[in-house]
Amino acid sequence: MDFIEIRGARVHTLAGASCRIPLGSLCAITGVSGSGKSSLAFDTLYAEGQRRYVASLSTYARLFLERLPRPEVDSISHLPPAVAIERRNRVTNARSTVGSATEILDHLRLLYAHAGETWCAACARRAQPGHVAAVAGRIGARFEGGRISVGAPLPDVAAGAAKALRESLVREGYTRLLDATGAVRDVSDLAAREFEQLRRDGWLLVDRMSAASDEAARTRLAEAVASAFERGGGRLAVVTPEGVVAEYLAGLACDGCGRRFPEPSAALFAWSSPLGACATCQGFGRVPALDRERVVPDPRKTLAGGAIAPFATPSGRRAQAKLLAFCARAGVPADVPVEKLAARDLERVFRGDGARWKGVEGFFARLERKRYKVQNRVQIARYRRFDPCPDCAGARLRPEALAVRLGGLDLAALCRLTLGDLAAWLEKLELPGARSERVERLLADVRARVATAIGVGLDYVTLDRATRTLSGGEAQRIQLAAALGGTLCASLYVLDEPSASLHARDLARLVAILQRIRDQGNTVVVVEHALPLIAASDHVIELGPGAGCHGGRVVAEGDVAMLRAHPDSPTGRALAGAEDGAPRTRRKARAKLRIVGATAHNLRDVTVDVPLGQLVVVTGVSGAGKSTLVRSVLVGQLRRDPERGACARIEGAEALEEVVLVEAAPPARSPRSNPATVSKAFEPIRQRFAETREARARGAAPGWFSFNVPGGRCEICEGAGEIVVDMHFLDDLRMPCEACGGRRYRKEVLDIRLRGRSIVDVLGFSVDEALAFFAGDAKVEARLEPLARVGLGYLSLGQPLSTLSGGEAQRLRIAQALQEPASRRLFVFDEPTAGLHPADIRVLVRCLDALLAAGASVVAVEHDLDLIRCADWVIDMGPEAGPGGGRVVAEGPPEAIARAQASHTGAALRALEQALA
Repeated sequence: MDFIEIRGARVHTLAGASCRIPLGSLCAITGVSGSGKSSLAFDTLYAEGQRRYVASLSTYARLFLERLPRPEVDSISHLPPAVAIERRNRVTNARSTVGSATEILDHLRLLYAHAGETWCAACARRAQPGHVAAVAGRIGARFEGGRISVGAPLPDVAAGAAKALRESLVREGYTRLLDATGAVRDVSDLAAREFEQLRRDGWLLVDRMSAASDEAARTRLAEAVASAFERGGGRLAVVTPEGVVAEYLAGLACDGCGRRFPEPSAALFAWSSPLGACATCQGFGRVPALDRERVVPDPRKTLAGGAIAPFATPSGRRAQAKLLAFCARAGVPADVPVEKLAARDLERVFRGDGARWKGVEGFFARLERKRYKVQNRVQIARYRRFDPCPDCAGARLRPEALAVRLGGLDLAALCRLTLGDLAAWLEKLELPGARSERVERLLADVRARVATAIGVGLDYVTLDRATRTLSGGEAQRIQLAAALGGTLCASLYVLDEPSASLHARDLARLVAILQRIRDQGNTVVVVEHALPLIAASDHVIELGPGAGCHGGRVVAEGDVAMLRAHPDSPTGRALAGAEDGAPRTRRKARAKLRIVGATAHNLRDVTVDVPLGQLVVVTGVSGAGKSTLVRSVLVGQLRRDPERGACARIEGAEALEEVVLVEAAPPARSPRSNPATVSKAFEPIRQRFAETREARARGAAPGWFSFNVPGGRCEICEGAGEIVVDMHFLDDLRMPCEACGGRRYRKEVLDIRLRGRSIVDVLGFSVDEALAFFAGDAKVEARLEPLARVGLGYLSLGQPLSTLSGGEAQRLRIAQALQEPASRRLFVFDEPTAGLHPADIRVLVRCLDALLAAGASVVAVEHDLDLIRCADWVIDMGPEAGPGGGRVVAEGPPEAIARAQASHTGAALRALEQALA
């Protein structure tokens, strides 16, 4: 068969969907947000592939197989081994970097271990290998043709033991010593005092010979070196008749200062290993420090008025009393604003006086000593920042590892290069013959992996960048680069919107990469909305026609030409340009924020205005500095985050009351959270059930109808509706609770009805159905109506938030914002169109318009051209990525950006206008 055939898929919102995916093809699954794309691709196709993989494991694993739920599907035939590459960045480990995630760093460690050269920083000399053959070769080359004496240092012995040492040497046949001038002295002729002096300043004579080049001389020299190292504990001296003395050490050592270095190994270059990690920062590259700006958030306050934030809490009352007592005793004015205190007085407040007052730093030092208490850890985290490690300067590695160089660079310096610069460095790298042969295959593998990472659009990323700082799209491309580094064939790759976080300029390169995976004999399935990628696909499956209960069916299936001609396909109409919206009226800015001198990451002293009261979109190619400018600098500085980006100042912040960061992630990870709970509609709903006659007769309070507290919930599963089984070596297994059948409540609660419906029935309502059922109930309507306004009326009230798509999560957060006053708030969105179909983007724009109409301001980091065209103001960063970016290329309304010749975004806008003309 040439197809993967899926029959009757019913996972989540899928309504018995059946389709075929050609093997060896690039297949796009598309449709409006919530139509069931991820349910088909990941929860059906990949889940069945994973289940079949588990079936091939050990007998112990197969004991759990019957408890592992199969996807709700009639059949899936001809399914290859599956690999899933998700868009979510699940990495939280601070030690994980781009280098380790792509496995490029693992190869570089081996390269440095086998081909690196160790250099002494003090002497600026290369450390020489100290094994017997290498030392004998260096001695022979230096003193060739001359007479030499090989000596070993005498052991250090206690006072009065020199006589015993001399007798021991004589018994072993060592009867001659060398003094400081190289003269030979007979042991038997020495007095005790002379012997003690020579023991300290001279050497035991091991052999005297001519440093000739013949085989016999070389063999004799090697034997003398071996004996000297054995007698001298790894040290020896070569003395010439002219009195020239040269010392050599066993092992890797510097001949100039005698400093020894460990032999390079892969573990030496791993900051996750104690062998390689910097001892000060333990491989993290940074150390925690007390953030004085967070400790004193408002320097206009006085010390007596609670300027020290941790002392203004109930737990800090004693410390505040001690501070005021210190001020009275030391003459520090407590009624003067902190910003006007003398620098000396402020230092005494923070550092203490060395007596009874230990200072603010002493307060936190006491918390550190009792770090085992949760409240102390929370308090410390609230007021700390992270500074570069003073010893390794952020390099993460110990000095011995940084002493090893390859091509003139240590590993930390190499990791600070972008992947594009690293590729150029690798191409220019030339090694001597022996070392080149030893690492030839390894070097080729490193070059191939770097080229692959560049191919997926990561040329601007550095190897030392922490993985947890990557966007979802970047994290997915990291996984893609790691997968491409292998040689899998005849496999199924399932990708979640690989175009996320990619500029329109970079989409063609991504398409080429996916086609390359396909051409290796694999089947590639992408959940996608980007029209250029859909247009390049071999096969398209569109789900819909709507979302939630209105979707889950196959609307169209076939090639792109079929999709364009299909009358019921929203994607086909978008591909044909039939969905272009009407021109929008631009809003006027009511104020502005000014970012002055931003220098974080690759930003080059950026100063830019951000209008308030408008839809502001920050654009640019991937890696141009958009997220750094908005999330790290703007949001970080306004929120005073510990890891905020550096800038001189932000002007105009007094116009804002709050900054709200809206990301494409569920508002809660707990399976207990659902639209009813996060909208707070569950509270009046439970109250309505508690007011029924049956509930009052049973004494059921509103808490009875909550699955989060004891009362009416099933206590076997504690209201979760499922039991978690620890699989030890696999992800935890979740099974429906046998006691309640997954319904979460006891039978007594389910017997209580509100107009014929139980609490479980109500949780099964969609938002639209719940609004109709509770029509006239002001409290319920007020909480659910915003969900319907943002296009989420199809969501079930009890649907776990962890199952929402990225687009649904974005709109849910907007709905939460619509429930609260929006005036003087700045909403910051990171890729708000991620996971959204072109039809959904129009709904998103209406939601943003509602926020702006309520008095809010909106800033979005975005690549989608449809949203950029709807913006009031655009800030285009670039022109390129990494070191080639970090500047403002153009700013103004979208029409002005389209006219900017240096702007890649402008070029994409011009191309889109021409296509729609």
